Amino acid sequence: MERKIVLEYGKGHLELEIPFDYHVLQFSKRDREINWEERIKRAFMSPIASPTLTEIVRMEKVENVLILVNDITRPVPYEIVLKPMLDELLSAGISRDRFTLLIAAGMHRPMTAEEVHDSLGDDIASNFRWENHNCDENLVYFGELSEGVPLYVNSLVKEADLLCAVGVIAPHYMAGYSGGRKSLLPGVCGRETIEKHHSLMKNPASRTANLEGNPFHRVMLEAAEKCGLRFIANVVADSSNEPVELVAGHWLKAWEEGVKLCQEASVIPIKEAADIVIVSAGGYPKDINMYQAQKALENASYCVKKGGIILLLAECSEGLGESVFERWLDEADSPEDLEERINRSFELGGHKAYAIGRTAANHSLYLYSSLDEDKAGKCFMTPVSDLNKFLQENISAESLVYIMPHGANTVPSLI
Repeated sequence: MERKIVLEYGKGHLELEIPFDYHVLQFSKRDREINWEERIKRAFMSPIASPTLTEIVRMEKVENVLILVNDITRPVPYEIVLKPMLDELLSAGISRDRFTLLIAAGMHRPMTAEEVHDSLGDDIASNFRWENHNCDENLVYFGELSEGVPLYVNSLVKEADLLCAVGVIAPHYMAGYSGGRKSLLPGVCGRETIEKHHSLMKNPASRTANLEGNPFHRVMLEAAEKCGLRFIANVVADSSNEPVELVAGHWLKAWEEGVKLCQEASVIPIKEAADIVIVSAGGYPKDINMYQAQKALENASYCVKKGGIILLLAECSEGLGESVFERWLDEADSPEDLEERINRSFELGGHKAYAIGRTAANHSLYLYSSLDEDKAGKCFMTPVSDLNKFLQENISAESLVYIMPHGANTVPSLI
């Protein structure tokens, strides 16, 4: 078999030479091109379990529209989901000055104007009002959710006549799957809400590709219902993070249909855990920092033997990526310290440090990145400077090796 493989890394690529046989965990590329013009027309003309946007506007005398959009860490093909939504609402009589695009950043940093133009496109960013959500300002209390989660939400949500969301449905390591209700919680909620909600990650059911008994997911459903999320347009991503389908319509029913398609496109059955897993986060922006790249590490842990090796390829051009996350790692001497700390007091940002520690407690972690040796060590990972030398030294003819080119969006499942 071909010994060389090219994997995404930052905004470029890495070429690895694998000394012995290996198995690539990814779906085959689709043979035919997707007719997105036809898919878009079908999705918006016949939305799932919902009237069309035009019908909603006319029946409910909508004047003010709020559309939740992703921040830079979760890229969306907006020409597929947002542009047709805006076009239909404009045709239905909503004037351009009655739209607000709210960037559902959760507790992430605000996007710069340049980033918004790069993300949404110049035409949309220049002609529609957009705002960054701030988790500490302009919040309205909507009551308490189950699990004792207080629901504080951006005040623009309460002011809107029609609340829509656009995004991507992909596996998520706590929510089961992203998209749909996740645009609202944590996307446009207050800090207290987000932190309490994220504490539910400690429940074993709050994991990648699982919705059954998942409290993290259940609370998001409650929030979306309580806030009146009405209409979504979500693309379904495959394991290469490429859009393969579009669902639009009722915020829950359309999302559930998208999840079924995502399961088919992202969950890969395997019969045996590997000795070594080489995982790329999938390049920029999935590996913009360690805070984001952790998702790929989590997915890799599902297909490696206890005590096995995981080699993470993530450039981390913005370093570790989050101050609380960095502080928790800096203050921990062992993975056990992180587990003890999160059981004592949950703090958002620290939850991802705990997740890395949980993986490090069961596996040997190695990292190829732009992080210095000290920062890599704080993540309980051994830095690698020469990839091919590392592979020669750690892979034998008897090794079972898996390679995950798009680790953040590929979920191995032992059968």
